[in-house]
Amino acid sequence: MTTPNTHRIRWFLAAPPQVLLALVMTAVVSVIVLAVSELAAGRVNEARSAAVELRERATHVSELRQALIQAESAQRGYLLTQEQRYLQPFKDAAARAEKAAVSLQASSLSDRGTLQRSVDIVALGNRKLDEIRVTVAQAEQGRLDLAMAVLKGGFGIQLMEDLVARCDAFETQQLTALQAKQEAISASLLQQRFGVGIVVLINLGFLALLANMMIRQFTLREEHRAELERQAGLLEQAVNERTEELSALSTYLQSSSEREKARLARDLHDELGGILTSAKIDIGWLEGHSKATDPEVVPRLQRLAKVLDEAVDMKRRVVENLRPSLLDHLGLGAALDWYVRDTCRKANLKCTLRTPDDTAVVPPEMAIAIYRLVQEGLNNCIKYAKATSIDVAVERVEGGYRLRLQDDGIGIQDFRANHLSHGIAGMRQRARALGGRFDLRTAPGAGTTIEAFFPMADGGRSN
Repeated sequence: MTTPNTHRIRWFLAAPPQVLLALVMTAVVSVIVLAVSELAAGRVNEARSAAVELRERATHVSELRQALIQAESAQRGYLLTQEQRYLQPFKDAAARAEKAAVSLQASSLSDRGTLQRSVDIVALGNRKLDEIRVTVAQAEQGRLDLAMAVLKGGFGIQLMEDLVARCDAFETQQLTALQAKQEAISASLLQQRFGVGIVVLINLGFLALLANMMIRQFTLREEHRAELERQAGLLEQAVNERTEELSALSTYLQSSSEREKARLARDLHDELGGILTSAKIDIGWLEGHSKATDPEVVPRLQRLAKVLDEAVDMKRRVVENLRPSLLDHLGLGAALDWYVRDTCRKANLKCTLRTPDDTAVVPPEMAIAIYRLVQEGLNNCIKYAKATSIDVAVERVEGGYRLRLQDDGIGIQDFRANHLSHGIAGMRQRARALGGRFDLRTAPGAGTTIEAFFPMADGGRSN
């Protein structure tokens, strides 16, 4: 039993080696393309993650610096004016500074050096924020002179300058690293594009090679198919010619057989009939003269006369089978009526018969063909059909004559129209020899129907 896997293996073995090699190389190059793409994508993702961290650090440092500057501005405004409206901006700026400091340290955990610089910046920021809070608290408690003294002492300015310098340096370092990462990302993408482009070009080369080989295979296959069609056409032409020759030969043999049967029937009727008639006359004469001279001879002569009668009857049957005399003298209708009714009577078979009227003139070739079809069909019905009745009809229709035989027998078992018995094939050949049609329909238990059509040579006109 053949499985789908077996079919695939056979296809694989049947494929040309060049096609297999091109397929394998295309698959390998495709895998390389995937590997290069995945590797480049991994590098780009790593660089992007690092760039995101650098950008976040620079952003947090900038937020910390801006928040401390805003806190310092609110501090100075409150110390100079003692107005409460500066306290809320101070508190908001201090909260943003603390949040930025926490975010900065959290984003620097992946790099130890960066984390140390972040801690130093956050420490300076906390000191500056503590200095601002102390002065604001002293001012709120009414000790404005102490707060102003701390402010004028320059400690807060120095802290702010150090913090700004460190923040600027940190931000610059982060932005420089960010630019380097972006350049690395661009370079990786460019390399990926070049790599993928080269690999795709190689793959396209293999695909072009494969397409060329497939086109060649298809071309060879098409040429082979065209050659097969040409050979099949030649073979079909030869078969048709041989079929026509065999059909013509079969028609010739049937015609020759009918002519030979007619000649033999005439010879038997004329010569053998004359001999038997003469012998019977002589026996009658001997019988008359023997009654007086030798009475014992008379019974023997009577037996001999009876044998001669049987011989005459047998000669008549043989002659009628070879060439029905009724067909030549009285026409097709009378010949069929005598033959069908006599044969059905002897076979104890009910029959219904419809024939053309006596005035219809059927061409001799057509008449003998119809008679032989009825003869063969009736014999088959009696031998094989186990029928109880048969219907025989020969009708004059437009363009020619139609014959129909139908029985109520057991039908033909395993009937195949392309595998006919010799008798049925001969019937079909008789119809086709005259340019007619032959059809047989049967089914187990449903009887058999034979139909044949014989066209008139003059288009259907008869005298």
